[in-house]
Amino acid sequence: MRNSSPPATQVHLDVDGEVARVTFSGEKGIQILGAETRSALNSVLDDLEKLAHLRIVLFRGTGRTFIAGADIHEFLDLDERQAKELIQDGQKMMTRISNLPAITIAAINGACAGGGFELSLACDYRFAKKNVKIGLPETTLGLLPCWGGTIRSTLMFGSAVATRLILAGELLSAKQAKKLGIIHELCKEEDWNRFLTQQVEMLLSRGPTAQREAKRLIRKTEQTISQLELGLSDELNAFLATLHSGELQIGAQAFLDKTEPIWA
Repeated sequence: MRNSSPPATQVHLDVDGEVARVTFSGEKGIQILGAETRSALNSVLDDLEKLAHLRIVLFRGTGRTFIAGADIHEFLDLDERQAKELIQDGQKMMTRISNLPAITIAAINGACAGGGFELSLACDYRFAKKNVKIGLPETTLGLLPCWGGTIRSTLMFGSAVATRLILAGELLSAKQAKKLGIIHELCKEEDWNRFLTQQVEMLLSRGPTAQREAKRLIRKTEQTISQLELGLSDELNAFLATLHSGELQIGAQAFLDKTEPIWA
């Protein structure tokens, strides 16, 4: 029996001077990037792209997770057209985050997996509490990270780290992620809010034009158009291969039923 989708995670935008905070708030502190939430996030991005004075955009979760991932219910009964739309829309959304001229921070307060980790990869900084888990568990469901996660993790951290993250679908501890260069800084639970405030203040104390131009050059060098666009297209085709194999449906249903998948 298939479970119904959880209530949509809410997305709230708060702008205070040069700093914008995007807060995800889901039922029982579990944030999910379902269709309604992605639509709300895209609306927030519309607003952020119009605010040229912004210097910092901070993405944060509430409660138990930063973002736990996508809504697995959406991966059931996909046809090829629906699959292409789901993947391409997610890729475009993450690219919009990556292309924001302001400095972007993923404030990882809790579990950060799948689509949530892909969102963090689209940010300039990833700060995390010391007790969080982070990773790309998609292969345990019979699919792969396709909102830029496969491509960005390889471009940013190298093939060895991307292989570890993706092929085994392993969730890393915050300490492991910091050692691999995935997380920039770790913080104790009790110091979290003060730590984030200090990081924002530090970044605001630097030259804004220098930061903006440096970010533009870093992004241009790290993710050239040929690498990123071709990679995202290949990522989509790889996802369609999991769809056609039937393994995506097996893995997604097993996840929802809380059972081990039996690959055909």
